[in-house]
Amino acid sequence: MRVAVLALLGVSVFRADAADLLQIEALVVPYASPWQRATPQQEAEDDALLLDLAEASLHLVVPRHTRRLKIDADSYYVRLRENWQKLYGSDAKISWLESGGRKWLACRRPSQDKGVSAFHLSTVFAGSAYSVLVFAPSTEQALPKAALDLLADMRFAGESAPDMTKTHLPKPDSAKSQWVKTRTIYPQANADVLEALVQDDLARLGGDGMVTGYGLEFIDSGVAWFIEGYQWKTLDARVTRVPWQQGGRLEVQAAAAAAVWPVKLTLKDNEADVRASLRVIELCAPSQSVAETLDQLQRGARQPLQRLVLEPTAGCPAGLLDSAAASLVQGESGKTVQTDVVVSLPPALGVAEHATLRAAGLTRIGLVEVALDAGPRRTGFGDRLLERARWYVVFESGGAEGR
Repeated sequence: MRVAVLALLGVSVFRADAADLLQIEALVVPYASPWQRATPQQEAEDDALLLDLAEASLHLVVPRHTRRLKIDADSYYVRLRENWQKLYGSDAKISWLESGGRKWLACRRPSQDKGVSAFHLSTVFAGSAYSVLVFAPSTEQALPKAALDLLADMRFAGESAPDMTKTHLPKPDSAKSQWVKTRTIYPQANADVLEALVQDDLARLGGDGMVTGYGLEFIDSGVAWFIEGYQWKTLDARVTRVPWQQGGRLEVQAAAAAAVWPVKLTLKDNEADVRASLRVIELCAPSQSVAETLDQLQRGARQPLQRLVLEPTAGCPAGLLDSAAASLVQGESGKTVQTDVVVSLPPALGVAEHATLRAAGLTRIGLVEVALDAGPRRTGFGDRLLERARWYVVFESGGAEGR
């Protein structure tokens, strides 16, 4: 796509010192410094609005022409998802994204430029499909906060106009840092790890049965697990081989630090008393310790995190959040339970407080632990698989002081 190439190579820009508005058909796009806009000649050549945020290596493209639909919105989204999957295969990470009260179907995929990921977002308004493309460093697993905030400020004709006094657009004079979602940590789950997790099940079965398959797969925004096999049982005076299978799927759409997170928990017919939990953990410790703890979480070791939580560090803010409380979602056998969970991190520090921490070699982060737990009435197999089915969304301080 010529627009993408132009944006990634760097464009001549002019500065918007105050918030400005541009309307593309029904879509109103606000932007302000430090977002910078390409020259009119470049935008005319590529028939798109081109914005650049150099400090975060972000490039945003809004095509000027929309697609008039001959099908309903739901059918369009189904076809778009299928098209992305055909084009990009397993590289396509597709999910719903909500920003500014509007849902967008989003696809994260590699771009033709090494070290760059493309986020393609699409939404339907008044029978037309609108697209926004964001190009970001490939290290970004989710749409970067600056782009997410700009997306939240966009409005469609007939909706409430953006209140430029409350906009998410960057405010260089802000005296408050903000929580920024920086990464998602999924624990290692290779073949050797999984084999170790089912040894207890094999020991329980002994010679009375066998585990024939098992799996734990972290997917975009979730995890799926299963374990299956058979047992020898006496039925009607005959020894009979009876198959069994347990498993399910948990999907959690992580949003901003203080927001509603949609949760969907699906259990197979023979799976019961499994629940999902979302726990907020505030962590403050020497920077090296925090980095090592996150690396250990990647390997599946939770003990270093538990130690840091229990051992207060001198120089850290007093009254750290009690991480014991968690929001629970109870699953139902053979059904899908969908609900929203309110997730809220503690208040961000002021710029001066954050600078003091950094000068002392300390790091303060927020974690949201998403986990599966076996309830007391759960029977069967795969408890250790469930223990491993947890991941962490990491929030760090960002904003006015830079990162």
